[in-house]
Amino acid sequence: MRVIFWGRTLPKVVESVVNELSNGTRKLQICIQVDPGVRATEFSSPYLDEVIRENAFSFDALERKLVERREPALLVLDLWGFLFVENILKLIQDLRPAFNLARRTLILMPKTWLGQWEESAPAQSLSRGHRQDMNLFFQRLVGAFEVLWNTDGPEIYCVQSAPTFEFLELATGQQGLVPRKVLGVHLIPKECRNFAARFTSVAKLTHEVLSFLNLPIPAPGDQVDRDGAAPWVCPVDSDIIYGPVQQRGEGRSAFARLSPELIAAGVQSRTPLLEQGLLTLSCRWDRYLRMDAAKRQFWSMPAATLARTGALNFPSPEAAAWLHFLGTLEQAETHQSSKRGQATSTSSPFPSIYQSTVPSNLDNGVLS
Repeated sequence: MRVIFWGRTLPKVVESVVNELSNGTRKLQICIQVDPGVRATEFSSPYLDEVIRENAFSFDALERKLVERREPALLVLDLWGFLFVENILKLIQDLRPAFNLARRTLILMPKTWLGQWEESAPAQSLSRGHRQDMNLFFQRLVGAFEVLWNTDGPEIYCVQSAPTFEFLELATGQQGLVPRKVLGVHLIPKECRNFAARFTSVAKLTHEVLSFLNLPIPAPGDQVDRDGAAPWVCPVDSDIIYGPVQQRGEGRSAFARLSPELIAAGVQSRTPLLEQGLLTLSCRWDRYLRMDAAKRQFWSMPAATLARTGALNFPSPEAAAWLHFLGTLEQAETHQSSKRGQATSTSSPFPSIYQSTVPSNLDNGVLS
């Protein structure tokens, strides 16, 4: 059985999945889509069967790959990057033929936060303009989810999570999100100083993808009883805490301090430290990014895609701000859930379709 991973932010997850599958007995052919301009040095694993050199928006190529060997393949689709397109509904409509051609589809995407985000403390601290921008991004997300919910595919599953720390690094071009020195001053966005954020590790997503790949596949013609199994939406807990910034010599804040319960659960903490600098200096995401990165679009699209979906109006600073805001929402929700004595995952009306009590490995790559 072939598995096609499609999307820009999946390489680290695919690498982790391939490493796990290499120790198993199940025979799966792993194919990964890579944009033509990306270097392939990190995709040189001997267990990787095919690197598909196509733009992520080339859905015609995806459809050909799904049926080229006369055996429908499994599809793991990363929806994160597609949310930066202006007309996301048109884009998801263009993906529907691929859903129908795949034997089974797993979609990785953010949580929708249906109206909850506006009542959070991080949202209340935003300016009117920033709140309008955030509202636009959440409208796109909810609209995309509505299309997915009403799509009739053979089997479509969905994993909703906080962003990965690597995805935020990709948006900013900053490894580890350490303070950037400019004219002798160490800068880091004020959002990182004001609120802690929680991110989902690659190890967590790897665990969910492997669980999805190990689901039994019904024989052709068999009817899938989704209601008997469980709903098809699975929330993934976040397990990495980032921020807020503290100067060296000072104790960590209550947000960044880890309790024994969190340590036992495998939660990691990363608190950026300043050797010097001005904590009160106003710093936006576009000021924190490198000059070239601050002006570029986070996602590039071919002309044919632009003609269908409209302009791409999502520069890297806005992408970074939105991803970090999702992390602060996750931290705020986790904090409230712990006060109520409930796990974060139980707050969702959709239980996991593949619950597992097996603890996941730590994602040491974020902390290295």
